[in-house]
This record gives sequence, C-alpha cells and structure tokens, in this order.
Amino acid sequence: MKSVSGNYQYLDEAPLLGEERIESKETVTKASSAGYARLIEDKKDTFEFSEILHDSRLWSVLDNIEGKITLGHGNPKFLFGVSTCTYQDSGMVNCPDSQWVDREKQCLLPQNQSGESANLFKHYQTPEGRREVTDRLHKLGVNSYRFSIEWSHIEPEEGKFNPEMLKVYVDMCKHLRDEGIQPMITLHHFSEPKWFHAKGSFENEGNIKYFVDFAKRVFPELSQDYQGKPLVENYCTINEPAIEAFSRYIRGAFSPALNMEFTRAALFLKGAIKAHMLAYDTLKEMNPKVKIGIVHQMLEFKPVNFLISPITKYLTYVVNEVAMNCFKTGNFCIKVPGMPWSNNLIEEKNLHPKTDFVGLQFYARPLIGFSGSTSKHEEMTNMPFREDPEGLYHAIIEAHRAFKAPVIVTENGISTTNDEQRSRYMTRALYSAQEAQKVIGEDNLKGYFIWSLCDNFEWDMGMDPQKFGVYKVSNSNGKFILEKDPKKGIYSFIQAMKRWRETLPNPSRVLDTATSSVEERK
Repeated sequence: MKSVSGNYQYLDEAPLLGEERIESKETVTKASSAGYARLIEDKKDTFEFSEILHDSRLWSVLDNIEGKITLGHGNPKFLFGVSTCTYQDSGMVNCPDSQWVDREKQCLLPQNQSGESANLFKHYQTPEGRREVTDRLHKLGVNSYRFSIEWSHIEPEEGKFNPEMLKVYVDMCKHLRDEGIQPMITLHHFSEPKWFHAKGSFENEGNIKYFVDFAKRVFPELSQDYQGKPLVENYCTINEPAIEAFSRYIRGAFSPALNMEFTRAALFLKGAIKAHMLAYDTLKEMNPKVKIGIVHQMLEFKPVNFLISPITKYLTYVVNEVAMNCFKTGNFCIKVPGMPWSNNLIEEKNLHPKTDFVGLQFYARPLIGFSGSTSKHEEMTNMPFREDPEGLYHAIIEAHRAFKAPVIVTENGISTTNDEQRSRYMTRALYSAQEAQKVIGEDNLKGYFIWSLCDNFEWDMGMDPQKFGVYKVSNSNGKFILEKDPKKGIYSFIQAMKRWRETLPNPSRVLDTATSSVEERK
C-alpha cells in the first residue's frame, strides 16, 4: 500500500509505530487481502523475526511456534517462575499499615477494594497454607517464585520491628527451597509503611537511610546459609521506580495523587535509584554470594501519527529512558517541562549505579491515538493495551544494552478473560524471549517470570477488571477465593515447562505433577 510519506509495495510495509505517518485502522480494514496474502507468502523465505515488531500479523509466517520453543532447554539454572506482590495478593486486611490502605479508600468503591485479595499472606503462615501455594506452583512446573517482603509488616511504626512477621517470610522461603523452588525477593514493590510515606518516601533523599535499615534488618535471615547456599539468592531492591514516580506525581494514580508535578517525579526517581545504590553496596558487603538487581518496566508509548509524537516521546522519556540512561552513562539527568528561561534540568553526575541483573518487566508498547490507547489490528487486552508479545524481544535487547547486566524477565503477562488470547500471548512471548536471547547471548537472559500467580489487586484500578493471574480468584459473597487449578489459557506455558524439564539432567517430581495436572483437566 502507499503511505502518505512513501511508496510501499505491500500492506503494512509502512512503519507501524510512528516513524512515519501510518494508515488508519479503517484504511487497513479496507485494504486488499490479496496484497497481504502475497506479503506473507513472500516473507516465508526471507523472514527475520524483528520484522514482527512492525507488523504483528507476520506471526502467521511462523508455523507451530509452540513446538519451536527451546528457551532454557538443557539449563537447570534458568529460572522459570511466577511473580506476585504481597499487598496485591493479600490486600488491606493483611497489610493495614501500608500507605495503600488510605489510597484505596480515596479512589475505589468498597466493592472494588482489595480486602484480603487472594489472602496469600495467610497461606504463608501455616504448613498447610504454604503447601497450598507450592502445590499450585508445582502444577505449573516452574522452579522459582518471586514475591515481596511487605515493609509495613516488618516495621509498622518507625524503629519498631516485628520479628514474628519476618519469620513468616523466612519460613515460606525455606518451604519453597524444600520443594525445589527458588524464592526471589522484592524489597519495595509500590507499598511502604504509612510513616515512611508521610516523610516523603524516596522524594526526600534523607529518607533513603530508612529503606536501607529495613533491608539490613531482613537480609541476614533471608540470606542465611540453607542447604549449602544462601536461602534467597536473588533480590530485587525497588520495583519499577520510574513507573512509581510517574504514577505518584504525573498521572495522579498513586498517593500522594498529584498531577503533572514533573519536578517531584524526577526527585522521587533520583532518590529511588540512589536508594538502590546504597542498598546494593550494603547488602553485597554483608553477603557477596547473592545477586542483587533493580526492576525496570520497559514502557514505550507509540503514536498513531506525528501529531501525537511529542506527547508519546516525552512520556517514554520520563518512564523509560531517564532510568536507563542513568545506568548506561552513570549520570542522572532529566529535563522537566518549564519556561525557556527557568532551570528545568535536574541532574546528578557520577552516580554509576551497579546491578547484578536487571529485572525486566514488559507488557506492551501502547499505541496512542487521539482517543487514548488503541491498536492497529491487534486484539486489545483489559489494561487496555494492544496485544504485543513481540515487544518483549525488543525490551530484552534494549534492557541488556542499557543496564549492562544480565536480564531476568521478572514480569510478563496479559490481562484477559479469553483463554485463547492468553495462550496465544504466552506462546508468542516465550518465543520472543528466545529470539532475544540469541541476540544478547545465552548467559545474558537468565529467567522468565509470568505476572501473576493469581488475579489480584491492580493498584488504582482495584480488583476488577484486570485479570493477569495464572490462577483465578473468584468472588464468593464478597470473599475472594483462590482456585486450585490453573486457567486453561496457561496450558501452553505448562506444556513448555514440561518440554524444558525433559531436557534437564535430572527432571524432578515437579514434571510429573505438572504433567498430570494438564492431563486431568483435558
């Protein structure tokens, strides 16, 4: 087809993502199907995976994708897992001292508030409950589980620590290890004690010491020697600091719920990165055997056309590029909107933050039109973002280049109630990760985690309508119940885990459990 700015032989040879003006969805719909069929036929002999980034319909060039997934094959150290967050999966009832309790009451109707959510923290407290969690993990065939230490459990009041609460997490980690599942811990996942939040959180760099003190309190128990190695070997310091800065001070979604406060967002992001730096140095000195990383969500907004490009470009700069550039160059620098004569540059040089790995989180490259998030021809998800598993390929490569460290995909998934869509997304995401690994090297992609273990509380959006979970949480008379069997849309992932385990030197009993689970549900 012919675009406004160039001549193209076939449909969608014109760049999809705003490099040039693209055709509208209506124009594409009316385009000749014969022309597109010819494109697919021609591509079968010359296809390169990166081309899917510009036209997702090229997935149809690949036959039997599920059978071609070899990610992690032969490598028992590759981490396949699911992720969650204690506040999201356990709610305000179980986390009454988090700042999110107050924020929920401000922005959500009672019926959409978290309550107990999936009540996982209660499960962590008893042998029977811990077994219920690991039974669900075994059904998936994974070998790792990422979850967060809720800071407000450990230090509900400034300087007052609760060792009994810490023991709950330690006991859960020991149980996971006994079951052949490696725990991965996140120290700050959007939730923090009310007292720390009232002090200004990471926006005030004087507060960094409180976070590091908390980390020092929990770390000795979590990194203790257990069966010849640290109980927990992989730690994420802070989850998505750029997204949190954006959500608190620009989008107005997270407390303190401010809009367009770009300077305060910049100060929060700089403070969070410096908190990671100090925590990294402190914990590595305490136990150099562990791996410590920071978590970054790769979120690139793409414009439908050039008129929207200035907006999407700056949003991507704030939520994506500033943090990445800090790790790439060693300098923190952000330009905030302001008058030409004002001092609108916030910077600090020679930080040179370190990280043993980058926890990469990716969901989509949102396509933004005049009416908001849209798609060209992809199905939409509940977020609502377009379905974009191929974007994970680009995200992994760019994260490795920016952070100069191995990548662990700590979150990837899709919010949908459609099992066919979930299955398609998961299969394509695994294949995309595999293709990215070929580019950055086998040793530089060390794991892949699905978000999330179960449907849960999605921050300012509440319990509904987001449905990321591998397991469904049903509402029974106002009480949320975690179901025992995975959603049908995750079977393709379970089969991939089965094939992965069959390539390992000593496949564990988890393989048998996962296999039987799938067979029983067919």
